[in-house]
Amino acid sequence: MPTDKVDVIYSPLQISRQDWGIIGLAFLVSRIMLYAIGYFGAMHYNVETDQIGRINLLESVETDVWNVFCQFDCTWFKSIADIGYDTYPHGLTTGHAANWAFFPMFPMLGHYIGELFGISSLHGFYVVANISSFAMLPLFFLCLRQLGQELDVARFGVWMLAFSPYSVYFIAPYTEALFITLTMVVFLFAYRHQWFWVGLAGMLMTATRNIGVMVVFSVAILALQAYGWRELVKLGDRAYRVILAIWFIPLVMFMYMFYMHYHVGDAFSFKNIQLAWGRIAGNPFYYWIEGFEAGGRKLYLAIMVAIGWSLNIYLVKQKRYAEALFMFICTFVPITTSINTIPRYMFGLYPTTLAIVLIARDRPNLRPIMLAVSALLSSYFVIAWVNAKFFTV
Repeated sequence: MPTDKVDVIYSPLQISRQDWGIIGLAFLVSRIMLYAIGYFGAMHYNVETDQIGRINLLESVETDVWNVFCQFDCTWFKSIADIGYDTYPHGLTTGHAANWAFFPMFPMLGHYIGELFGISSLHGFYVVANISSFAMLPLFFLCLRQLGQELDVARFGVWMLAFSPYSVYFIAPYTEALFITLTMVVFLFAYRHQWFWVGLAGMLMTATRNIGVMVVFSVAILALQAYGWRELVKLGDRAYRVILAIWFIPLVMFMYMFYMHYHVGDAFSFKNIQLAWGRIAGNPFYYWIEGFEAGGRKLYLAIMVAIGWSLNIYLVKQKRYAEALFMFICTFVPITTSINTIPRYMFGLYPTTLAIVLIARDRPNLRPIMLAVSALLSSYFVIAWVNAKFFTV
């Protein structure tokens, strides 16, 4: 007899000892490999920091280990953790940028972990990033199993996520690992109709990155699929739980806006300060087509947009509407101002890796090839990242 759907939803979440071993091995192998490639790639291939051949290996390992991966937005996170939010713009070469664009969850965690253990906030960021990087692997495994995927597919998903082409965002002191981990918590508990945890994780998502608030639409879709319109319109006990979860998710954003209103006089400072980075709202399709015409880095970014939308369409065809909508919003909103950073936004999302794994689900012979290509790309992007190549942002 087939298992009843209700029993599947509320069955205990379990990971066998063997699968914990696979998860631990995937984490350790990927982190050791990527950190080593990134560090020695910076030391050897960047002419400004080339130390191989001039000093011994031990001295090289002791040299600037932590700052090698602290690129681009990392300095903004450090400024929030160490000083707090700016009272006026002063950043970039033009002096009109501020750290208001970045939400507080990640910098605060780095700050308090640093205080707790007597280390710098940057070290705290690495703690957060790596704990999150580990946590996202069993969470992804559980999400796949909750969606009814076979054990071999879930295990492949763990390795694929560990060696994601843009794994650099999961090992660097950046928000991506924390954000994708919290996203998986939201979806996993939404699959299981445990709305309290959905609301709590959704709040933390929003506190990490402002785009996290958009998960409310996916939560609503999953609730509708679970209970139907009639159940929610009746406003029974289950409907109230869903409504409360949806209401709690944007609460942190309102609190941040309230704080910024009194701190700098602009509740929408996190949005308005984007002008400092040249982000001007416009036609996203114009920015996309312009990328193909411009060539170079822009062409690469335009191609990534096309790949992202293709994966999006695939999720729709697989009837994963909640995941598809979240992915679409999180990739479409950024390109209303620019196609810059689109790979980061795309591969820092749970639905992206879900789509890749589902594509490989019925193609077991293709999985080793996909994993090998992904690992090679991750190595390439790590070296580019630590050498501050702008196309990786």
